[in-house]
Amino acid sequence: QTGYQSQVRNLGGAVGAYLSDLLLNLFGLIAYSLPFVIAIVGWLLFQRFHELMKLDYLTLGLKLIGFFMFYLGVTSLASMNFDDVFYFSAGGILGDVLSKTLLPYFSFVGSTLLFLLFTCSGFVLLTGFSWLNFIDAVGRYAIAGMLKLASLPKLIKTNFGTSEESVNHEGELGNIKSRLVKNKLSNKVEKSKSEHMTPEPELSNTLPSGIFAQTTIIDLPESFSVKEEQFPSSNKAAPKNEPFIDISELMNELSAGNVQEHVSKKEITAAFAEVDKPDVADDYQFPIPAQLAPIEQSISDKNGQVNLVPVEEQASQEMPSIDLLDRPDKAKNPINQDELDMVSRLVEAKLLDFGVQAQVVAVYPGPVITRFELDLAPGIKVNKITSLSKDLARALSAISVRVVEVIPGKSVIGLELPNKHREIVYLSEVIGCAAFEESPSPLAMVLGTDIAGDPVVVDLGKMPHLLVAGTTGSGKSVGVNTMIVSLLYKSTPEDVRMIMIDPKMLELSVYEGIPHLLAEVVTDMKDAANALRWCVGEMERRYKVMSAVGVRNLKGYNKKVLEAIAAGEPLIDPTWQPNDGMDQTPPMLEKLPSIVVIVDEFADMMMIVGKKVEELIARIAQKARAAGIHLILATQRPSVDVITGLIKANIPTRMAFQVSSGLNSRTILDQQGAEQLLGMGDMLYLPPGTGVPTRVHGAFVDDHEVHAVVKDWKSRGEPNYVEEILSGEHDQDILLPGEQAEGSEAEEVDTLYDEAVNFVTEKRRVSISSVQR
Repeated sequence: QTGYQSQVRNLGGAVGAYLSDLLLNLFGLIAYSLPFVIAIVGWLLFQRFHELMKLDYLTLGLKLIGFFMFYLGVTSLASMNFDDVFYFSAGGILGDVLSKTLLPYFSFVGSTLLFLLFTCSGFVLLTGFSWLNFIDAVGRYAIAGMLKLASLPKLIKTNFGTSEESVNHEGELGNIKSRLVKNKLSNKVEKSKSEHMTPEPELSNTLPSGIFAQTTIIDLPESFSVKEEQFPSSNKAAPKNEPFIDISELMNELSAGNVQEHVSKKEITAAFAEVDKPDVADDYQFPIPAQLAPIEQSISDKNGQVNLVPVEEQASQEMPSIDLLDRPDKAKNPINQDELDMVSRLVEAKLLDFGVQAQVVAVYPGPVITRFELDLAPGIKVNKITSLSKDLARALSAISVRVVEVIPGKSVIGLELPNKHREIVYLSEVIGCAAFEESPSPLAMVLGTDIAGDPVVVDLGKMPHLLVAGTTGSGKSVGVNTMIVSLLYKSTPEDVRMIMIDPKMLELSVYEGIPHLLAEVVTDMKDAANALRWCVGEMERRYKVMSAVGVRNLKGYNKKVLEAIAAGEPLIDPTWQPNDGMDQTPPMLEKLPSIVVIVDEFADMMMIVGKKVEELIARIAQKARAAGIHLILATQRPSVDVITGLIKANIPTRMAFQVSSGLNSRTILDQQGAEQLLGMGDMLYLPPGTGVPTRVHGAFVDDHEVHAVVKDWKSRGEPNYVEEILSGEHDQDILLPGEQAEGSEAEEVDTLYDEAVNFVTEKRRVSISSVQR
């Protein structure tokens, strides 16, 4: 069979013979189990590959140690207790050497116990098997078996006794039982006829057996009810679509054992067959299920008139399908509790190396980062840990470490470390959350998820303006696209209109043609100034109208206008003048949508147009909230000459992506922290009315997803542009002092220009000092 034979008889040839000889020499009889071990390992590699890849080095090392302990124990036991095979020891060289080494010191019994301990411990480490659970299971099954054996004689006696009694009393009680049941049913039928109950009761053809054990006669439940609905041809009450006798309650009482005598199915069925059907009007029409009836919305006014809105008009106002967005295809973040505990101890050790004594009291893993909450020892300042952020990042081999100095409601600080495997937060994950779908505001937007993976939904109407800043590649443009797509999924053109200003001519041009736009996507900065100036004029006009109507904000205005239209008494525009046009009929007030002005790169706009843009933005930011006009300003150059104090004072809501320095972070958030972000949508969101930013992982939306949503809205209708937005034709009262509209023929002229020309002409000399004098 093996290499000791002069002639090779192994089915595997010479290679098989030498291999079997080697294994039998090493492991003895235990070598016969190695093919099964190899087969199990191969099956695990093919079927459970992803689970094996999640094992860390510590777990894998423990399983290998368990494997060797198990084989060393088994081979030693085989060498001590079994005879040799051919020229090989029963436990091979390994078992023979170990057993001969330990026998002089522990004797046969001691060595056997020691090797049994090796075998059982190795089996537990290799498979994760719990001997305690095994003993508990054996005990439970043993107790259950003993109880069944003890109750077996009593069960046999009870069954035989019950069958004999039922045979003896069946003939005597059968007639009494039949009459009682028929009388009960007849009384119910007569009562139902007097109350116009129409449906014929249904009886199941199968009754449960073995449930009649006591001497009580059942009282059928009275489950009668009349529906308050009239027949179309008479004044009779319409029937309720349910049986007049509750068979389910009858069955429940029978199952509970409230009847002793055996009631046959034939007798009960015969009793129900004697029930006459109540009379029903011939022309009565049964109601059609709501699922089959066409859906129409009726709007009733005080005069009783009803206007039906067709189904097609309602369907056109439905939001785009979430199927237009990519579905996430990812596995769960492979973070286990053992790894978190190990990192927690590592953080404590590294802080102690720098002379900071702290203890990790809580860990919050998320899709991108993990927050460790630290309880500092008395006398340690937070600034000391903040100054060690870069040293901690180097010591922990992390890209960056952000220190959260204040956590609202807690006396601890936070240490945010990036995960080894970063997850991508897709827009489809968060846009379908309950917080976004149930939000009543048409200006609700999704930003992404927080550090725990929960969706973050904000309301632009409460901000009311937003400042977005971040370096190139930090995810700023994707964040702006996420907010725009959120608005397209939440609101219709009747609720929200947009003005988009795109100096780069690339980011927002994809939205050209959607019905939400008030004007074409603005790429010329002079047109951008006109658009902002039109917003100021629209703001002033809305305030005049709302003041005349007697409301304080756009929501109250729309509510009052819609109520007046529903009552048949629409309101007249109070700002209309008879000489405004040829039409002498005063216009009626209509619902006003919110206006969202989105500027992708307002630093470039400020460089080209100048100071007047800052003043226009300041006017809108100061007053436009109640008028329903909101700003979203984005820039990749967060410096003080772009984000000026005037703009920051009127825009309390900020969103900072990764920036290059702490100075830029202070410019946006008035505090450091944005320079330690990870990029790719990682942001700090500063809500209005608070000084503590929230870390948010921005949702990712791809270009083809944006194109799909835009195409869906384009198929619903064309935009209704307002030409005055870009033409520059505005009233003089909305212009700044000394300002003229862009595009007008008159140019800005200095009032001292003519005097300076006359002076130079007379003196025949030109110099700055002479002109100034």
